[in-house]
Amino acid sequence: MTATRQPRRGSPGVLTGSLFVLLWLAASVVQAMAGASFPRPTDDMATVGDAMRDGAAQLERSAGLQVLSAVALLWFAGILAAYLRRAGRPGPWPDVVQAGGIAATVTLMASAAATLGLGGTDLVNDDASAQLLYQLTFWLGGPIHVAALATLILGAARGLVLPKWLTIAGLVIGAAGVLAALAPIVPPLVLFTPIGRFLGFFWIVGVTVLIAFRGTPAATTEETVSPAASESSARV
Repeated sequence: MTATRQPRRGSPGVLTGSLFVLLWLAASVVQAMAGASFPRPTDDMATVGDAMRDGAAQLERSAGLQVLSAVALLWFAGILAAYLRRAGRPGPWPDVVQAGGIAATVTLMASAAATLGLGGTDLVNDDASAQLLYQLTFWLGGPIHVAALATLILGAARGLVLPKWLTIAGLVIGAAGVLAALAPIVPPLVLFTPIGRFLGFFWIVGVTVLIAFRGTPAATTEETVSPAASESSARV
């Protein structure tokens, strides 16, 4: 016997996912306003130090917005995990979403702290310190953060009852983002960082708007009746 649960109503709280995206983009815009170019992680200390000093005026503000975006992300992960427990498919997906959200929040917070060190202290005046803080900012806020965010996306895509194309898109984007974590071992895979990040942003905004205003169908539950029980019922 198949029991179908009724579709869930919209859950406006998941719009914290869209808030996370907007705050992160705002942080990037503020950082870009400094007019300085972003060095490659393989650049020498002098090049990185010069670039960081050129952009130091806006780095502190950018770090503040990153912290706010991390708070919104943590809030979003908790709300989405709770929604999955109510209306998602059976399985570990709420825990996967929450774990991915916590990891993504921690890495983004750590990256923001390193950015704050570059913009709010004299460490930026020392090339070695600037290089160290920039490497932390790049790796924690880049490939490692994106891989954690991709884990959240994979759990949500697998657990939510979404249109098929949106589920497939989430799985593909999530897989691409996870590959970014292998960049320290296979350097060309760093290209998956912007792919996983920005396509992931589009996916998160689309899904959160869908859930907030329309809701998603609840998963169906299958109740299997044993042959003995069926025979007994038939005799009655």
